[in-house]
Amino acid sequence: MLAMDIPIAAMSGMILAEGGKKLIMSQDENKKLLIRFITLAYAAIFIAPTPVYYFLGWPAWEVNFMWPWVDHITDHPLRAAFAYVLLACAVLPTWLGLELGIVLLLKGKDKLLRLTYIGLFVLTGFIILALFNSTFNISSTQAKYEAGEYYSLLTGPFAIGLTLTYIYFWGSLVLFYLWLKKKS
Repeated sequence: MLAMDIPIAAMSGMILAEGGKKLIMSQDENKKLLIRFITLAYAAIFIAPTPVYYFLGWPAWEVNFMWPWVDHITDHPLRAAFAYVLLACAVLPTWLGLELGIVLLLKGKDKLLRLTYIGLFVLTGFIILALFNSTFNISSTQAKYEAGEYYSLLTGPFAIGLTLTYIYFWGSLVLFYLWLKKKS
């Protein structure tokens, strides 16, 4: 869901900054450019596909049942262009999280960096709880949701897709973090 995707993306950028701390601290501009490239590539390949996947299958759920217009995105170029916003909501917060991480690391505020990304993780938990009904009740359209035609997050095919996207995202984040640590 979009309300969770943005803080998780920012958190990811900060985690990758921490993983690449030695690259950042080297003060070598090429190494900083490398970590920026790696982070943006990571965001495009491992973060952005997840909201797009959910938007294609469950567009109303992906936007937290906030905008009924997502029920009618076909044959409407401006509404379909929202897919670009989804990509930006994955890539830009990741990049900004990285840049904040770089600033904090260069100032020697490693603990603040860690507290910030842990805080974003906790914030995401609060968002999930605050949006409990719309998070755990899945429907592809706003109209179906409002009519009470929804099913549990843990139901059949959706639960499989959710599990696979979580493994894809969290697994890749751990691997990239460890890879950057080793590369450093």
